[in-house]
Amino acid sequence: MKVVILGAGYRSIKLAKHLAEEHADVTLIDENPNVSAKTMTLIDCLAVTGSGTDAECLKEAGIENAYAFIALSGSDETNLISCGIASSQFKVPITIAAVANISYARSGDYTDILGVTHIVNPDQEIAKHIYRSIDRGIYSDSICFDNSSLTLNTIHVEKKSQFAGKFVKNLRRTLPGDYIIAVLNRGSEVFVPSGDTQIEEGDTIGLVATDESIENILAKLGKKKKKNGRIVIIGGTQVVDFLLHLMKTSFRKRTTVISKDKNFCEKISSKYSDVLVTNENISNEGVFRQESLDGYNLLLSLTDNDELNFLVASFAKHIGVTNSIAMVNKKPDFAEMVDFLNIDSLVLSQDVMVDSVMRYLQSPDVSNTHTVFDGKIEVFEYSITEGNKLCGKQLKDIDMKNRGLIAGSRKADGKTVIPGGTYLIETGDTLTVVARRSELDFIRELLEMKTPGEK
Repeated sequence: MKVVILGAGYRSIKLAKHLAEEHADVTLIDENPNVSAKTMTLIDCLAVTGSGTDAECLKEAGIENAYAFIALSGSDETNLISCGIASSQFKVPITIAAVANISYARSGDYTDILGVTHIVNPDQEIAKHIYRSIDRGIYSDSICFDNSSLTLNTIHVEKKSQFAGKFVKNLRRTLPGDYIIAVLNRGSEVFVPSGDTQIEEGDTIGLVATDESIENILAKLGKKKKKNGRIVIIGGTQVVDFLLHLMKTSFRKRTTVISKDKNFCEKISSKYSDVLVTNENISNEGVFRQESLDGYNLLLSLTDNDELNFLVASFAKHIGVTNSIAMVNKKPDFAEMVDFLNIDSLVLSQDVMVDSVMRYLQSPDVSNTHTVFDGKIEVFEYSITEGNKLCGKQLKDIDMKNRGLIAGSRKADGKTVIPGGTYLIETGDTLTVVARRSELDFIRELLEMKTPGEK
């Protein structure tokens, strides 16, 4: 699959890295020659210096043979126009534009603006990601799947953890529930564990569980799930506006927004009369005490300032806020500090954006694509269609050679299960698959996944 990406920022490089690891033929375009040269030292791809609105530059990048053109530059207009050229002049099947201005189109919709097939609004994607978590009442680092009660939760194993020292196959004796350990991160190594894998202090596990089971597990780890508490949102960003729009009325009635931007506060007060809005600078001395923030169950720090988000989310936990989430807008230099700062979850905005784009580049039978552990692990849902060779097989008869794992299944009637070895795969099942990115070719062949069409 040939993919051309416009822009060589952090999200473009991360996307290109993911695609290259899946053996796609990737070319990046950037107007800065130093950036183009540096890009080729970071990932296995070609980088071209030039403009995305220059047809000759697009030709040099291989647009004539591309299956997809993805415009991720910092300019909405450049992204739209370059996608228009790729679509109309070069007949590229898939064109994706990152667009911050919501007046162009709703995020993720199929659109015929200049021939662009998909417009992705970064702020809206982040808001949807956050809302899925708070709607389910899960505030730890987690991935929620649409139309499913399954989540993938990343949990750091501390010294006195229920997981420390246990073999995977024996876990349910001490920690019963409907779950499976799907992935384990130990130092620089990320792998799919077997039953004989012993979990060690310092590991980070990826645990797939039903909503009910994760609630019980988090409670035993001292991280109780609080679904019906009070919410305070810090920040005057478009993400906040989108998030409030997604919220049910019952959520907004118990939500407070604090922003130093007076115009933003007036806009939010006008749009959402059921939200309490306060025009204050959260970094000013006494604001936490003045607003009685220690009485809230969840704090979301969603400003444009990463350092401030970290400090606010960490201090909130220190004064008694039950859960806190911080948004990271740029490169996640502080991501490793999250456990030490006692923040429940980080929302890495660039990673959310990359996951959103990747969904449009998958097989038609694949949905809800996510990456974890710095992109080394891919989690996705795969629909079993009639004639698939897996139909009628039990899970124990499918040898994934520890390269991946079928961690969950949603039946045609909507019932969600954590499958055991005797689980029988049927037409209409939607499987939750966890796999190392380096092993995706093997997984695709094993599952009979269709390859996205190439020009």
